[in-house]
Amino acid sequence: MPIIIKDFKWKQTEENIVIQVPLHGVHQSKIDIFTSPQYLKASFEHFFFEVLLLYPVDILNSSCIKTGTEIIFELKKYPQGIWDSLEITHISKQEKLEMKKKIIETEHAKIQKECEEKQNKKAQLKRVAINQQIELDTKTRNRIDEIRKTEQANALGNLNEWREQAEISTKTTYKKKEIKSEDKICLREKDNFNGNRISGTLIKKNVKPELKNTVPKLRSTRSLQILFTNREFPTPCRESRLEEENEFLKKQAEARRSCGFVDKDLRPEEKNPQYLLAKGQEFLKNNNYLGAISAFSFAIKLSPDFLDLYIARSEAHLRSGNFKRAAEDCSDALKLLRPALPINLDDRALCIGRRGVALFKLGFLKQGISELKASLKLKKDEEFENILNDFEMEFQKILIEEEKKKEKEKNMSSTKVDCAG
Repeated sequence: MPIIIKDFKWKQTEENIVIQVPLHGVHQSKIDIFTSPQYLKASFEHFFFEVLLLYPVDILNSSCIKTGTEIIFELKKYPQGIWDSLEITHISKQEKLEMKKKIIETEHAKIQKECEEKQNKKAQLKRVAINQQIELDTKTRNRIDEIRKTEQANALGNLNEWREQAEISTKTTYKKKEIKSEDKICLREKDNFNGNRISGTLIKKNVKPELKNTVPKLRSTRSLQILFTNREFPTPCRESRLEEENEFLKKQAEARRSCGFVDKDLRPEEKNPQYLLAKGQEFLKNNNYLGAISAFSFAIKLSPDFLDLYIARSEAHLRSGNFKRAAEDCSDALKLLRPALPINLDDRALCIGRRGVALFKLGFLKQGISELKASLKLKKDEEFENILNDFEMEFQKILIEEEKKKEKEKNMSSTKVDCAG
């Protein structure tokens, strides 16, 4: 049997009505809300809330906000004016039920019609996208074919040109050698004892054409561009782990929403490092460390060389107990503070001091104390002096305990030797 919520609050102006419905400890993700111009309904677990408004409202310009403790309906009046009551009271219970039923049927029909229109529009856009993709693929394929044909024609053209030049050079060489051989034709005379002349013989040498070694031109080179899909995780995507990864991302998104900062909800004018720095510092004042870290981290993505963001995030990490990240942010900030100048002395002293605190908390006691001493050499700071005194006392206690432990171990070993003797 559902429990009808009657302890809700409402207030009005001439333009707006605000209704506050308590959740009674139920998580906001378990709420089911139905809205229409004149009827509101919310159900969660065994609780139930509904109201049949006195007059219709402008539902398109109205809003519904779910917080951790209540649901807030901010309704825009249409027409404007002061209402005598929130609900309709001048009709019977049966008439109210019929009115609710009619409103719900009308809204369901409207929603179904909108869904069908969205599906038709989506299908039409999909068809248009497929046709555009087919045209794009066709153009790409035609362009590749043209490039291939052009390259083939260029290659064959160079080969034919080389062949023609080789034939021409061969014919020219052959003609030149033939002319030289004709000039060398001579009439060789031999004298006999009888004084008779012997007719000479013509000698002709064979000429073999020689081809010069020619090297074809190098083919033109091209670079291939490879694009990869975006992925949140550094590991390769596997179908067997896809559901777990999506669940993890969903939990992270809910955690970011619960801390009050979601980078995807920011408007374009809010994606400004200065605005995000102020937003993160506001979170830090309210002890919302996770929200502050999220704001500073998103700002660092936009502006990786903004020094104040690293200093502010190191403070947030230090307060939340994440000492390793705090030390890393201080180191990154010190890299940006190079070269060391008098103008950045305060920031350098602050970063070195915070890094010393983080290192001491991580177990690097000597390094942490030395960092704090280096910070105090640059600039005196009462807070760091007190922390250094506490750390030195704690370090001395640890040394004394270690010495006692060593003496105890020596005594035990000597006792064992005596017993063995």
